[in-house]
Amino acid sequence: MKDQKVLVSMAGPHGTDIVGAVLECLANHPCDINDCMLSRLYHHVTFGVLITLRTESDAIFKDLAEAAAKWDATLTYDVPDTQAAEPPNVQAAQKQAHRIGPKGDINIPPSLEEAPYSNRIKYAASILNQNGLNKGGNVLSCADFRLSVPRTVDMNQLRTDLFELSASHEVIDEIARHAGVVDQVAGITEAAMNGEIDFKESLRRRVALLKDTNVDVLEKVKESLTFTEGAHFLCQSLKKLGFKLAVISGGFIPLARYVKAELGLDYAFANQLQVSVDGKTFTGETVGPVVDGVRKAELLDVIAQAEGVTPKQVIAVGDGANDLWMLNKAGLGIAFNAKPRVQEQAPSRINQKSLIYVLTLLGFSDQDLEQLSQDY
Repeated sequence: MKDQKVLVSMAGPHGTDIVGAVLECLANHPCDINDCMLSRLYHHVTFGVLITLRTESDAIFKDLAEAAAKWDATLTYDVPDTQAAEPPNVQAAQKQAHRIGPKGDINIPPSLEEAPYSNRIKYAASILNQNGLNKGGNVLSCADFRLSVPRTVDMNQLRTDLFELSASHEVIDEIARHAGVVDQVAGITEAAMNGEIDFKESLRRRVALLKDTNVDVLEKVKESLTFTEGAHFLCQSLKKLGFKLAVISGGFIPLARYVKAELGLDYAFANQLQVSVDGKTFTGETVGPVVDGVRKAELLDVIAQAEGVTPKQVIAVGDGANDLWMLNKAGLGIAFNAKPRVQEQAPSRINQKSLIYVLTLLGFSDQDLEQLSQDY
């Protein structure tokens, strides 16, 4: 029926293919997108779209059914207005939602709100894509952050305590760039981030390649260092809210201290490069304990004890395989734009370019963020 609102939901194991399939079908037929929702659990995706039909034709529903069958997905229709007539192809039960499965079977599902999330213990925050969904010059993006953390997490406990950020290992790649060994080091870094080789071994190999590099390179790296979008706002906001902040890096202490100063953090931990006797070059070795995955979890404990809180009151953010110990130790561990293996094993995740979405994940509204930004 023309001008009828219909809630369309497709769920299945094929991730972005399902999102693309729904959007492609909608783009090929006259309808308006009024709202949308995306959720992920590992590789299982549920994508829901509220649309307004602009035609009497039922072709859009046939295309959606074919797309669901193609991607082994479950397709659900729901009419929000119970007084309205059903869309043309829904005949099995009046004023009820219908689920069309991969094999064409039809049954009565629970509500859209319940179906994708029932009995789930782990959720993931996600955005349609890095820049939102561009359609007709307007940006449309949506994520259900209320369903983005494990049910066991006490969000109220997390609002006034400790926040720990794992710095990216790519800093060593920048040092290697100035040393002329960037390709070799970057290859090892990538393998370590994916968890393909042990972090300690990867660090040993990369640091060895820096032997005889002038220590002044660190100052050059500082000048070219760029922070993740939203990092300054996130840290300043958390400080306003009473958090203590720490950076625990698999990189090197001079740069970790620089990050600490720039972002106004309270703690900085990282590896220490050994220098020659004359203090001019690196020896190709490190000094002291290596800050690997296990060490990061230990440092989380140490900082929590120093601040008089438990690990369950700590929020940790990281993106590499050696962050998993820390992410799972914390009360809320967030994989931020992480590698696939990390996303699968982390308690929560955010796939968006700005760290500001950490605040959204914690339950702060747009109005809260606007208030926090007044003195930014």
